[in-house]
Amino acid sequence: MEPRLLQALIPILIIGVVLAFRLRSMSRRQPLNVARLWLAPLILMVIAISTIAAHPPGTLGLAACAAALAVGGLLGWHRGKLTRIERDPATGALFQQASPGAMILLIAIIAIRFAARYYLQGQTAPGKFDQHTLIVTDALLCFAVGLIAMTRIEMGLRARALLAERPAA
Repeated sequence: MEPRLLQALIPILIIGVVLAFRLRSMSRRQPLNVARLWLAPLILMVIAISTIAAHPPGTLGLAACAAALAVGGLLGWHRGKLTRIERDPATGALFQQASPGAMILLIAIIAIRFAARYYLQGQTAPGKFDQHTLIVTDALLCFAVGLIAMTRIEMGLRARALLAERPAA
C-alpha cells in the first residue's frame, strides 16, 4: 500500500472507532443547558479570528472563508434540526438527544476534510501548497464556526420555544 494513502487512512480509522463509540452513547438523552449553548461557538469564533488574523487571506481566501461559513451555517442549521429536544413533563427540564443523522453528517464532514488534505499533499509547487493549505485551513475553520454556531442557534430557538410553552395540566 502506498505510504501516503496509509498516512491518510490511519487517522480515518482512528476517528471511525471514536465515532462508533460516540454513536453507541447517542442513544441516551442528556440534559440541555440553554444558557451554555453560546459558549462553544464563541470559543471557536475567537480561535478562528485569531488564527485567520495571524495570516490574513487574500481575496480568494476571503471568498473561500465566506462560502465555507455559509455552507457550514446551512449544514449546522440542518444538524440542529436533527437533534431531538424534549421537555420533561414532571420537572420542566430540557433534554437533548443527538440523531444518528447528525453524526453521519459529522462523519461526512471529516471525510471531506481528509480528502482535501490528501489532495493537497499531491501539490507539486511548494509555494502553491502553502497558499492552498492556508486557504483550505481557514475555510475549514470558518466552516466549523458556521456549523457549530448555527447548530446551537437552531437548538437554542427550539429550546426557548419549549420553555415558553405552558406545561400540560
